[in-house]
Amino acid sequence: MRRRWSNVITENFSYKVVALFISLILWLTILGRRDFVLSKNIDIELITAPGTHVVAQTTDHIKVKVSGPRSSLKKFLESSLAQSITLDISQRGEGVVNVDIPLSKIEVPLGVRILGVRPNQIQAEVLQIKEKPRDEQESR
Repeated sequence: MRRRWSNVITENFSYKVVALFISLILWLTILGRRDFVLSKNIDIELITAPGTHVVAQTTDHIKVKVSGPRSSLKKFLESSLAQSITLDISQRGEGVVNVDIPLSKIEVPLGVRILGVRPNQIQAEVLQIKEKPRDEQESR
C-alpha cells in the first residue's frame, strides 16, 4: 500500500509541481483583485465673501467610504491631496447656509470608487464682520 502512494506522488512529479505553482499564482491573483472597503475623514474648508465669516458650522469634516484594490486604497490613505475639500460659498450671502458636499471635489486614485459620504450636507452660519470705528483702533 505504501509503495502505491509513493508511486502516485512521484509519478509525473514535475507536472504536479508546475500545476501547483500555476494554481497558487491564480489564487493569489484572484485574492489580490478583491475590493476592500475603508473610511477616511476629510476636512471641510469654506470660503466666504470678503467681509463675511463662518461663525458656526455643523461639522468641520466628513467621512468618506470608498472601495477598491488594496494598493489604490493605500495611495488614497497616504495622499495629501484628499486631506481637505475647499467649498466656495461666497455667492450665498449671510445667514444659515446649507452646503452640499459634491462628490466631484473628492479626489480619489484610479480604481477607487466612492461608496458614500456622511454627512452629505452641512449647515454653516455666515455673518458680516463689523469693523471697529477708527477712533477705537487708533486709541489702542
